[in-house]
Amino acid sequence: MGGKKKNSKIENASEEGKLVWTPIMDEALMDAFLHQHNLGNKVNGSFTTKAYENIVNELKEKLGKDVDKDKVKNRMKTLKANLSRSHDLFKNLSGFSWSPVTKLWSAEPEVRDALIKVNKDAKEWMTKPVLHYDTFVILFGNDRATGEKSETAKELKKKQLSQHDNESHDTIEEIDRMVSQS
Repeated sequence: MGGKKKNSKIENASEEGKLVWTPIMDEALMDAFLHQHNLGNKVNGSFTTKAYENIVNELKEKLGKDVDKDKVKNRMKTLKANLSRSHDLFKNLSGFSWSPVTKLWSAEPEVRDALIKVNKDAKEWMTKPVLHYDTFVILFGNDRATGEKSETAKELKKKQLSQHDNESHDTIEEIDRMVSQS
């Protein structure tokens, strides 16, 4: 029994069909999503099937790992949840900024301390690097639902029909505005 003992989490995870994501793999994943975003393969806030196919192929080529669409979606869901926590905490606060160099949220000590008093999570996000935040904002910043001004599909359709009936569409600008609101 002179064989090597397998006690590595990575070996065990890969034996079970799981993929253990490393920071380098996360970077490649975010870059692949950004590439598809820049190619226009995100429609109405969702990446297309073709985008996912391209992302999977790009990751397989770059990483040499057995990556599939489900693994990509699951990892992005995890990253998005973590990044959303940071985003939601700081997005509308004055005096805070995220540094693309340090990857940390920062503020003047008195501003930072005041927030930490009311929200203990703030300390974690000011001492833990928030990797890929800039890419996250590009990919999902405008798609984040806040509940503000939310409407059901029925309400939205009724509003759009009422607006379309009351508008004249004489200029290309008016037509463009109407299309962009749909």
